[in-house]
Amino acid sequence: MAPRSSDPARVREKILKQATEEFARIGFEGARVDRIAERCRLSKNMLYYYFKSKEGLFVAVLERMYQGLRDQQKDLSVRASDPLVAMEQLVHHTFLAFKDNPSAIRLMNEENKHRGKYIRKSGRMRDLYNPLVETIRFILDRGVKDGIFRSQLDPTIVYLTLSSLCYHYLSNQYTLEIALDRDLGSDDAQRLWLDHVSNLVLLYCLSESWVADRKKSQREMVNS
Repeated sequence: MAPRSSDPARVREKILKQATEEFARIGFEGARVDRIAERCRLSKNMLYYYFKSKEGLFVAVLERMYQGLRDQQKDLSVRASDPLVAMEQLVHHTFLAFKDNPSAIRLMNEENKHRGKYIRKSGRMRDLYNPLVETIRFILDRGVKDGIFRSQLDPTIVYLTLSSLCYHYLSNQYTLEIALDRDLGSDDAQRLWLDHVSNLVLLYCLSESWVADRKKSQREMVNS
């Protein structure tokens, strides 16, 4: 086994990386701390030194996974865009966050199988998701002020809508491909789905007056 490193942050990250792979591949029950320790070239006691228990290690893996997803959703860059573009960007960022982190989908499936038993013990989940909800609220409020979005939209419902549509496509991709006889993994297929999800979310958010004005302008352009 390797001697204790003088860089605790580096050791912790190495453990979390190997533990993420183990938990995502086998699930909580099947994962083995001694196997994770062996891959890290550390003693099992060293893992317990950092994370106290297998449960504590799993919670830390989930927190790291959610933090990675949140980092990819780019709240600040989304806030800088106009409301229509911002909502489309949020859909794209969310889809890519799931697509680029296949282990995240497996970990979320695993934790939902346990009814949120372990992540419930984390003190960070609200802190991770509150900024996202506030960003969506900011986009919706600005859209209302600009006369684009209808009022009284719930940012949580908007996020649940776009997140579910992105997540379901990727988490069920392989069974759906067989059932529907369609390639869902190609760039073209995923681009088509993203456009569809963006349109659905925007249609839900847009005000009737804005849609009417847009249609009127389009008719006038055609007739001019």
